[in-house]
Amino acid sequence: MLGSKHHLWHVLCIAVAVSTIACAPNPSSGTAGDVTSPPRPANTTNDGFLGATSAPSTIPVTTTGVAPTTSTQPTTTVKIVATTIATTTTLPTPTLGITRYGIPVRVSEPTEEGWKVFDPCGTSQTISKIFPVREIQVVLDPGHGGKDPGTRGPTGLKESELNLEVAVAVAQLLQEQGFRPLLTRTGDYYIELDERIALSDAANATAMVSIHHNAPTAAKSNKPGTEVFAQTGDTESARLAGLLHQEVFETLDKLDDIQWTSRWDAGALRVVNSDGGDAYSLVRKPETTNALLEVAYLASPSEGAFMAEDGYVQLVAQPIAVAIKTFLTTDQSGSPLLERARIHNPSGGRRTCPEVDLE
Repeated sequence: MLGSKHHLWHVLCIAVAVSTIACAPNPSSGTAGDVTSPPRPANTTNDGFLGATSAPSTIPVTTTGVAPTTSTQPTTTVKIVATTIATTTTLPTPTLGITRYGIPVRVSEPTEEGWKVFDPCGTSQTISKIFPVREIQVVLDPGHGGKDPGTRGPTGLKESELNLEVAVAVAQLLQEQGFRPLLTRTGDYYIELDERIALSDAANATAMVSIHHNAPTAAKSNKPGTEVFAQTGDTESARLAGLLHQEVFETLDKLDDIQWTSRWDAGALRVVNSDGGDAYSLVRKPETTNALLEVAYLASPSEGAFMAEDGYVQLVAQPIAVAIKTFLTTDQSGSPLLERARIHNPSGGRRTCPEVDLE
């Protein structure tokens, strides 16, 4: 993709992150230091912030008695001592934050130097400032990133870029409707799978959706090959997968002049390894109710060319946002989960993780 377009999407990612912070409920009128810096001792000046105290004050109150006509009643001055009691509300240490470069991170604890956090590689680092993020409702995980571009389309479009663009568009739609999303990554950098999972669980969100585009090319089909993977044994994961599949599939199925590709068992389904466990760690490991969405086949010549067009991102972001909203606000179900699970044994192995600048 053109560098200018990539830069634009990076700016939008930062805007979404900032909007997530700006919309955060503020449970108290805390100092600005609670937002970006480690907690400080409460001050002792009456400046209107939390932790403010005032010194005991002496208030003179003058009362005048009504005297008889035959005598003069003296005026009496009574001193009443009023004490203002200082109350301090301390917010708990946030579990998540956004760095000054717009990188979502898990937060460990405040330190004298700043904040101890976990970077996208899962490595502990200390940074000077964070912007705490609280009360997230849904985590959006743009698949791949950085040295792991995922698949590529016929135009050279990288899956990692497309996943991020779609995730940002979904986040914007959800924010416009009053929901609080969080992206696991906000730029073209690599993030460990385990750290994506840890970020999602630290958010304590209701749902996590990992967004992908498929490869290799499957058989030609007259229907879209949309796939959504659910976590074994989690009925809410199956419901989330069904809603995502229904909304995305129905949107794509209305399009003309696209040669679709699809596996025979495409749909909302489980993918398990030979031992019967969920094959993909992004589905298996999170404690958060989750689903992994493969929108369609970027590697397919016809589909891949369509995905490179300007209108594609907004087109597909809409049904994803609708499915998430429906999941969060209703008990509705979408496409039924296929009874038969697909068997797949992905190759594993830990990758080297390039360090990402946090500030």
